[in-house]
Amino acid sequence: MFRQVSIYMIANIVSALFGFASVVIFTRVLAPEEYGVYIVGFGIAAMISALAFGWIKASVVPFTADESGTDIRATAGSAFLALALLVPALYFGIGAFTPDAKSYLLPAILLAFGIGFFEFYLEIFRARQATGPYLWATILRAALALGLSLILVMLFNWGGVGILSSIALSYFLAAAFYSVLIWRGPRRPFDRSLLRAMLAFGIPMTLSGTVFVFQSMIDRLVVASFLGEHAAGLYGASADLVRQILLFPGVAIGTAVAPIAIRLMAKNDAQAVDRHMVDSTELLLAVLAPAIAGLAIVAPKLAALVLGEDFRLDAGQLIPIVAFAWLFRSVSYQLLHVSFQIQKKAGLMLAQGIAICLISAACLYALVPAFGLIGAAWSIVISEAFGVVIGYALSRLAYPLPIDARPVIKVGLATLGMALPTFFLDRALPGQGPVEIALPILAGIVLYAAAVFGLDIAGIRTRLRARSGTVPAA
Repeated sequence: MFRQVSIYMIANIVSALFGFASVVIFTRVLAPEEYGVYIVGFGIAAMISALAFGWIKASVVPFTADESGTDIRATAGSAFLALALLVPALYFGIGAFTPDAKSYLLPAILLAFGIGFFEFYLEIFRARQATGPYLWATILRAALALGLSLILVMLFNWGGVGILSSIALSYFLAAAFYSVLIWRGPRRPFDRSLLRAMLAFGIPMTLSGTVFVFQSMIDRLVVASFLGEHAAGLYGASADLVRQILLFPGVAIGTAVAPIAIRLMAKNDAQAVDRHMVDSTELLLAVLAPAIAGLAIVAPKLAALVLGEDFRLDAGQLIPIVAFAWLFRSVSYQLLHVSFQIQKKAGLMLAQGIAICLISAACLYALVPAFGLIGAAWSIVISEAFGVVIGYALSRLAYPLPIDARPVIKVGLATLGMALPTFFLDRALPGQGPVEIALPILAGIVLYAAAVFGLDIAGIRTRLRARSGTVPAA
């Protein structure tokens, strides 16, 4: 698993670096209103993609990762072609209810289709455990998005619409580049019974995925509704910065967790599944906890260093709160959802998603009018924390996930041992330049690495000694 996680991590870190560069550049080039166009448009695209293509994406790993020989490519390809007929209906249907969004609605719809098609490719690679193509496809897509965005925004002055159009084009171009690898024969023909099975499994997963996407976007949409696109741009820039830093390490780990768990379960080895989930929990927390603590400590300096002047003040306050919400969200997405995928109980995932969405909506409508952007951020923390509790309770009805407090305690001690000295060092450096932000980060990395080795988190010390020949390899 470590080899796969390492490759997925590299893919997602490099992709995040391109996304990070995009946030740095375009918060300086675009006004908050224009950045808000991109934020709202991307939210629309994510919702359409989840609703239209989620059932295809969700079916790939459960139907093919168990090495049963199932080939869904031709069946899924036929579904994509049929769904392309929805583009005019989506444009005129959504435009009738949101006339203000018509200027960027078509690029958002095309982006939705690009996301669906490209993520189907990535799921095929993941099911095959083809980490190399996954790595390079992810990097290529991210590089194309940044390059094309620079052209359309900087040269043609397309603003937020240019970013949406560029990202959409990057998905289609990257998919085209890897089409030969995905579609080469032998292929099994279109299978109507397989399509029915995919729909039976995938539609509840699609509803769940759509609910979770809506939940991840509802804060931005509510902010735009109550406070306008200017506020949505300010909030979205902070959320995007956190997302680029925290989402992809978590996804890299989660990408490897589910296929391995499904294969172990196919062998009826529940003990191995439990051991795998405990190890995965420790690894996920070991990566995310120090990153969240570090973000909270250096948030004002980080915002001043990387974001445009109009975005900095709000970002310094929002980043620590939004980062905390990502911890709970990652636990739900990367760990709890594995329970539902193992037993193919998409309805339970849907129930968790609806509960989170309802709690989030209630908090947002109560806190945003009263507290503005800070209220939106705390609403997400509250809803995601309740989501973890609800998700774990529902997992008892699917595959009961093991409880082991040792990973939480070890990671908590290591993070605390890193965070306190890093906090005091950060406060002792009053400037906001690269040196003032780099020194606390480097100190935190060194301190955390020492704690990880000392506590043998994720078996690091054992593995290093095994490599050096000090102890036998596990």
